[in-house]
Amino acid sequence: MGEGQTMKMFLRFVPLMLVTGAGILLAGCASVSLQREQWGEERPPMAREILVEPFSAPPEGLRVDRESEELDAFRSQLAAGLSGQLAERLTKHVAPARVLAPGERPPTGAWLLTGTVTRVEQGSRAMRSLLGFGLGGTKMEVEARLWVVARDGRRRPLAEFATTGGSNAEPGALLGGPFTAVPRLVMQATLTGVSADTRRTARTLTAAISEELRARGYPLAGDPLVAKRLGSLPGAAER
Repeated sequence: MGEGQTMKMFLRFVPLMLVTGAGILLAGCASVSLQREQWGEERPPMAREILVEPFSAPPEGLRVDRESEELDAFRSQLAAGLSGQLAERLTKHVAPARVLAPGERPPTGAWLLTGTVTRVEQGSRAMRSLLGFGLGGTKMEVEARLWVVARDGRRRPLAEFATTGGSNAEPGALLGGPFTAVPRLVMQATLTGVSADTRRTARTLTAAISEELRARGYPLAGDPLVAKRLGSLPGAAER
């Protein structure tokens, strides 16, 4: 086959490659979105402090390359990481927040954020780094609730949330060409994976809370974030 014929065949497949690439790009996701949000009618006084109860991460929802003790350690780190990220972001954008200590009972009038990591798919870091466009991507789904603690110690629900998302829609090192391979490998290691999904989840939950509280007239510690809803395009701020 001559060089001209080879070029013609290549050009014939270019539209198909573009369509396929676009489909993979849209299917891949490098963000976490608010999937569900529901607020009640109760409007208690703004809490002096928001307490974050360490989130749970049941093993049946985790698809990771760890077992027994390593899996338990991963679950603990995942829960601690998400809870800590939430406390940090809530303090910056909503109100002073901290992670509830083991055995500590939240006081009357306190706001309490609880939640469960219902799904984690670890994916393949090698495929994300080298190929990208959703290949080897991660997935994280979380359900959370915001409560106010009544005088009798019972928790009254204020709001509930569900988030979903993961990594990664970026092109990998092999698809980016030789001059961008090393920078892309560094970027992929930084912006993708379960740790990045944890940060994005904390941001999304904080954004949902700050948006609604500002709309209801509550004073906030900082500027409210904008929550990304499911189906909208990802923004750079989510990283």
